Amino acid sequence: MEFYWSVMKVELLKVQDINDISAFLDGHNVSRHPIIMGVLSGQQIGFAFIDNQTDPQMLVVYAVHEMIYLIGDIEEERFEEWFQAELLPIARSHREEDINIETYPQKIESEMKSIFQVIPIKQGTRVAFTFSEEAYISSYKKNTIPEDYTVAIIDRGILQKDKNNILTEEILKFWHSTDSFLESGLGVAAFYKESIIGACLSVYQHNGIKEIGINNYNTSHRGKGIASAMANLFIEECLKRGETPSWTTELFRKDSIAIARKLGFINERIYPSYYFLLEEA
Repeated sequence: MEFYWSVMKVELLKVQDINDISAFLDGHNVSRHPIIMGVLSGQQIGFAFIDNQTDPQMLVVYAVHEMIYLIGDIEEERFEEWFQAELLPIARSHREEDINIETYPQKIESEMKSIFQVIPIKQGTRVAFTFSEEAYISSYKKNTIPEDYTVAIIDRGILQKDKNNILTEEILKFWHSTDSFLESGLGVAAFYKESIIGACLSVYQHNGIKEIGINNYNTSHRGKGIASAMANLFIEECLKRGETPSWTTELFRKDSIAIARKLGFINERIYPSYYFLLEEA
């Protein structure tokens, strides 16, 4: 039996199409995943590929600058060929350097290497947390940062002052426009005097769950509590809005894990992920 792919860009996916695959998403426990659903809803930049809209067995979701999710039963014989021909050119057009992959259900390394026999895929380890408002409140300490540093919620005024477009470029890695981000997203900018040195953004989100992405643009400002201060203000604003912050990172990012632990993120779940350098594929 010949195998066919039905391919669609997420930006063109209508709400009824998402509803058509709701049972499939529920069955694989991803219907509340802020990144996957942020892409499927069309709110953030990404692409979705499905084998059959009415009776799906596998779904591939590419969240640009974040992750590729392989969901369901992946066709081992022809998947890598399709992956190289169809998906990697999209990744190159977005100037990705490395490709990260998560699977639902989780696949062990030998299974992934059976699927990817040409691409030199490697196993990594990621950590996901659950946010606890109770834990956050009980451990809350007002962040103090050195003089000349400030953090503030990103609004239109801050973007207008961003003459080098640092924040705009960061937002547009994930969002279709700054207007859509300002309307429903959330971000915190860090300043040293008048210069923007970092940002904490809802890079992907869905149904009130906001996936946090933190970037410090200048290593000379690290180790001063700036990332913690940005994340803290981000969480405070989330709670004011009745929304939930989400935090996922790689196991080797010890600083990120330490910040998460002190800001109310609990129930650490460690699981395998996979990656490769795009130039090697």
